[in-house]
Amino acid sequence: MTFPVVFHLFGLNLPAHMVFQTLGYAAGFRLYLWLRKATHDDFDDRTRLTIFIGAIVGAALGSKLLAFAEHPELWRPALGQPAWLIAAQSILGALLGGTLGVELVKKVSGITRSTGDIYVFPLLSGMIIGRIGCALAGVSDGTWGDATALPWGFDAGDEIMRHPTPLYEILFLLALAGMFLWLRQRPMREGDRFKLFLVVYCAWRFLIEFLKPVTTYAINNRLNIVQNIATDRALAAAPGLSVLQMAALVAILCYVIGRLGGPRPWRRATISSSS
Repeated sequence: MTFPVVFHLFGLNLPAHMVFQTLGYAAGFRLYLWLRKATHDDFDDRTRLTIFIGAIVGAALGSKLLAFAEHPELWRPALGQPAWLIAAQSILGALLGGTLGVELVKKVSGITRSTGDIYVFPLLSGMIIGRIGCALAGVSDGTWGDATALPWGFDAGDEIMRHPTPLYEILFLLALAGMFLWLRQRPMREGDRFKLFLVVYCAWRFLIEFLKPVTTYAINNRLNIVQNIATDRALAAAPGLSVLQMAALVAILCYVIGRLGGPRPWRRATISSSS
């Protein structure tokens, strides 16, 4: 197989990454529309449209900001070639930016209920399909892992056996989807399914980034930039955290603190039983 994979259809050269990314968006949106009908979603169309706009705008901004923060070397090429601006994107940045966008429009619109549960399966399906495109894009996509001597290491186009981290994430997301299928009939507070999804995914991204050749910031060296370059010897760079890992940790802490500081269901039950 030659990386990056390109499909030759109808006289067009279509990068596999773009094809599967588009399919992921389409599949996720179709599943969302189906779930709105199947679950008898009680939010009106205007409310859902408001939330959707906040999510789209926030995701677009968050995706670009975290991508360029994670790969600062892309700033200069992007100034001269808009294609770099379009190509630079981060799934985690989109999730966090979209979540912040939704919270902002909810605050402005006076929406107090949690609205994210219905998006869990559409997001999972879209991300799984999109990661297939990342796998087929090879090292040019920037999502493949460091060099490895493990038997399942894969040459993604640069003659180095690497961790197939896009495939790791596909397997993780499938397992996560299975967990949420199992939880479907379990009683949970409104909004807790989306919060659980976001926290678990942030934890996953925090861990899997240790296997990727990304720019890290050495905590024990006053946050000096350390470039973690994968080599055929699988040498690790100085210990540190990437911007993406820092963002994931902040998101986890925010949700954990929010959970601890939020209303306790058992407190409500105690009050109601005594009244």
